Amino acid sequence: MGHAINKILKDTIIRTKLLQGKQINYIPGWDCHGLPIELKAIKQVKVSLKPLEIRQKARNFAKQTIETQRSAFESWGVIGDWKNPYRTFDKEYIQNQLKQFYNLYEKKLIYRDVKPVYWSPSSKTALAEAELEYNTNHVSNAITVKLKVLKQPEIFKKYQNVHLLIWTTTPWTLPGNQAVCYNKNLSYSLVKNENERDSFVIASDLVKSHCDMLGKEYQVLETFSGDLLKDVTYCQPVYHEELKLLHSGHASSTKGTGLVHTAPAHGPEDFLVALENNIKIKCLVDENGHYTKETGSNLEGTSVLDGANDKIFDILDDSIVHKEDFVHSYPYDWRTKKPVILRASQQWFVDMNPIKQAAIDHVEQTTVIPKLNGDKYKKNLIDQIKKRPYWCISRQRSWGVPIPVFYYKNSGDHILNRETIDHLCKVLSETDPDFWWKQPLENLLPTSLLAKENIDNICRGDDILDIWFDSGISWSSVLEEPKIADMYLEGVDQFTGWFQSSLITSVGLRNCAPYKTIYVHGFALDEKGVKMSKSLGNVVDPHDIVKGSKKKQPYGIDTLRWWVACHANQDSTTHVSDNVLKASADEVQKIRSTLRFALGSIADYKGEKVEYDELNLTDKYMLGLLYEFHEQAQSYLEDYQFNKLSSLIINLTTNEISAIYYTAIKDRLYCDEEHSNNRLGAQFVLYQLINLLTQSIAPIVPHLAEEVYLHLPECLKTSAAFFTRLQHLTPEKSWQNEEVKYIMDLLLNVRKDINKQTNAGEALESKVEILMNPDNISLIQKHGNLDDLCDVLQVSEVIVTPSVDEKFTLRITKGEQFKCARCRKFTALMPQTLCDRCYSVVENIKTRKQIPN
Repeated sequence: MGHAINKILKDTIIRTKLLQGKQINYIPGWDCHGLPIELKAIKQVKVSLKPLEIRQKARNFAKQTIETQRSAFESWGVIGDWKNPYRTFDKEYIQNQLKQFYNLYEKKLIYRDVKPVYWSPSSKTALAEAELEYNTNHVSNAITVKLKVLKQPEIFKKYQNVHLLIWTTTPWTLPGNQAVCYNKNLSYSLVKNENERDSFVIASDLVKSHCDMLGKEYQVLETFSGDLLKDVTYCQPVYHEELKLLHSGHASSTKGTGLVHTAPAHGPEDFLVALENNIKIKCLVDENGHYTKETGSNLEGTSVLDGANDKIFDILDDSIVHKEDFVHSYPYDWRTKKPVILRASQQWFVDMNPIKQAAIDHVEQTTVIPKLNGDKYKKNLIDQIKKRPYWCISRQRSWGVPIPVFYYKNSGDHILNRETIDHLCKVLSETDPDFWWKQPLENLLPTSLLAKENIDNICRGDDILDIWFDSGISWSSVLEEPKIADMYLEGVDQFTGWFQSSLITSVGLRNCAPYKTIYVHGFALDEKGVKMSKSLGNVVDPHDIVKGSKKKQPYGIDTLRWWVACHANQDSTTHVSDNVLKASADEVQKIRSTLRFALGSIADYKGEKVEYDELNLTDKYMLGLLYEFHEQAQSYLEDYQFNKLSSLIINLTTNEISAIYYTAIKDRLYCDEEHSNNRLGAQFVLYQLINLLTQSIAPIVPHLAEEVYLHLPECLKTSAAFFTRLQHLTPEKSWQNEEVKYIMDLLLNVRKDINKQTNAGEALESKVEILMNPDNISLIQKHGNLDDLCDVLQVSEVIVTPSVDEKFTLRITKGEQFKCARCRKFTALMPQTLCDRCYSVVENIKTRKQIPN
């Protein structure tokens, strides 16, 4: 359903612009790399695969999926350049990606470093923020730990057993503790319980909460400025080394103890503290999420997410002051649904700092739709960019685009220059996308490098590029320079993904946003309001909506597209249920019935234009409504408010067209002389109605629009199909007539009163005298006649009498005439006979066809 929402909305917008006479360049594309595809491709494989085997299976899976999806998208009526889509595993796309990677590197925006990054032990790779989802009910084993103070300030020396208190929700990181941070701008206290030997250092503002947590009273022995902690040292909790306290602004008095356990390999603030103080970072956790041998035999091989905490508790023993289960929001791998960790590793990064302000400025100039939430979405994106110091773009997997870098084995330094990139692109063009894994090293290196370097001291890298980098440079493959996309359209989750990665690469490479507008659509929920997920088994397949299934009736493609337009374009979530789909199907059927009646009524129409002054009152009224409808419909289309457009269409077809206009003109269409002005006027209006209504529904339900066009009389067609017409009819300004609107509104109020004063069916045989203001009578005579009034009011006879009263008054009596055997109106002079009009029509038919009496 996510695909259906996305592709149908795109197509609705494309078709809107097409009908506005604009040239459209929509090149569909597929992001083919990444862990989800890799995992699906090897799901059934029980043995370990080599990188090339993984790539082959993943590519085959991606190709099959693309063909399945392409077939579905085309069946939904989505137009685009399906013969020439972009696919991120194609050679041309990869070549461009390698060049853009180097262009960013050349601008000093890409670099390699050791930093703590989100690491998924379950996927064995680094993850970006966009690849995380947060479990708000995650439970951590939080502990408060005492650390013995070794080197003390003078103020401590009169007290025994002075300890620092730290609080952590990740006890498994304590082997990696390399410092404790304090804040020199905070106030700290030395506290002691009268029944205990130890005294503790804690932020003054947190003494009370600490007492409440432990259920004990602590006496404040000393209160002092954080400055006093400058030269203090303590005993590392696991390995008992003497380590220093360091100042850092991120130590606060809002939670914990005001003293922060600092493990630079496992936290961004901790890492920055280490950089600032020239501390060499120790990472004691491997790619599997297990402790390395450097932790000691007791911990080596233990999973930090399963079993490590218990071992740490045993080591700390009575150094643990308090334990608690702490429920909080925690990042999970969005694919495996398992917790991730922060782990320092050698990765490639995009430096955000040089381009951050420019990116923010360009976001400020971008339009975000829907406008209701546009400012909020824009602010969230700007806040994310402000907080993002870098973007980790390397991944430790096989299915993706290789990071095109070589390394010296002895030093670890990397080799990357324009010559190596150009050579790799040449090798790629001559071989295939697996070149990095297939080709011997000497084939990958340019001859100039082979001539001066010892190839035995060089190796190729094992990392691939983040799939968000893959998709983030799609603009550079699809758009010709210096073009900018009019619109990027995706779900709200792409503010951390594609919207952001595309912005970063475009600003970094050409100092502009890749888009002018961002369109955010909603997520599909099941009928209970739960997000659709294959793991929950509540996914609705669009194919089942269109074609039906054993349990579900088929609704057809028009219903699916109408549902998207009505429910999925302005709200952040949208429900899929039988009730909602049935309502959508009913609305489509209402539109179909409205157009079918009009088509049947103009079967003999040759396109004759009837002058406005020659039209009946109801015809003029309908043209005025069509003018207003068209203006409003175009406004909604321009603002992409398809939900409001669909409501506008249903209101028009149900109320003004079916209930008023069709009711008023049926007698003329069925019973008047074939080529009478009355009938021709109705056909002229119906032709305008068909054109304008079809134009408004065409972007949403193009299949229905083409079906309508197919059934137009041949003489009225100007092209083979609706969407290939070079010009479409537009309403005339002269149709907007306030006098007609005023008098019709008055007459519709008269009709309401008649219906109130008569029983069902009685109105048709009634004779109605209307006493009204002479000015209103003049307007009726100017724009219509008494026959018009009979048709509007659905009565047998109308008399209009002048009255000084501003409001109208009704006198309703039973008509004196009889039901005509042909038109069924009560206008015949004798029972079982024809009225004058029908008699004349029948006689003319007899004469033309030479039928005897």
